[in-house]
Amino acid sequence: MKSLYSILHSKISEEFIEYEIQLTDKNHPIFQAHFPNNHLLPGFLHIDIASELLNKELIKINKAKFLQPILPLDKILFIIEKKKENYKVIIKKENKKCSEFTFVTK
Repeated sequence: MKSLYSILHSKISEEFIEYEIQLTDKNHPIFQAHFPNNHLLPGFLHIDIASELLNKELIKINKAKFLQPILPLDKILFIIEKKKENYKVIIKKENKKCSEFTFVTK
């Protein structure tokens, strides 16, 4: 995922970890491959980016919902909550939920 995004800021509290990231433009190979004429971030990358931000290896996805497209140059907010042995992640852009998922890591 080299150069797909940059981290704008992060915030860590007892309950949540938040990362705001900025995606690169539509010329990145990911956007060129995932619908060449309708560039968007593939759903599996929502999950991969979250595990990369946490620096954790993904073992299992418990559930995932993808609600709105994430496009090149979007600024998106990852809100990550640790719940027992898994993580709940909500991704928002412009304060609207784009996706929500839970996964287990090593």
